[in-house]
Amino acid sequence: MGRRPGRWVSLGLTALVLAAAGMAVGVSGLLGLDRVDAQTATAALVVERPLAPVAATRNHDPYPLVVADEEGVVRFSAAEFADGVAHDYAFMVDGRAVEFFVIQDTDGVIRAAYNACDVCYRAKLGYRQDGRVMVCNNCGNRFPIEQINVVRGGCNPAPLERQLDGDAVVIKAADLAAGLYYF
Repeated sequence: MGRRPGRWVSLGLTALVLAAAGMAVGVSGLLGLDRVDAQTATAALVVERPLAPVAATRNHDPYPLVVADEEGVVRFSAAEFADGVAHDYAFMVDGRAVEFFVIQDTDGVIRAAYNACDVCYRAKLGYRQDGRVMVCNNCGNRFPIEQINVVRGGCNPAPLERQLDGDAVVIKAADLAAGLYYF
């Protein structure tokens, strides 16, 4: 007697349908709906809780998503970076995440770069902070934070233009979109 793979497929599909129906009932309770079918519950979930972007680089959860204002710029409070820690973000361009980080160096200069470089970007591993340097997660090269936005090319974090506007760090959406190449 031969194996019947169709039976296992049928059982798997049945389990998937039952799980989806159970999720729909649970979602309806979370959303405060008395009675709702699976299609309505799924639509309500999408409207109420948009999905986070998929990480553009590997080995981390998606970074916080930022959006441009009506002037086409992303604004951050400069005080947010006084801790000297690299703050990672994602900006969506045509449904894809562009990852970048912003950090303040020991001289108080706020710097920004894509989470990629001209050499290792294909590996999609990005950078991590180790004290006062950023480390390429692909090749292990180390780059002083004070050199971000100064040294360009090679495995250096790809610079991202930023400006100070009073107490705000401003990055143009067009500059973020230009980094889509890396991701």
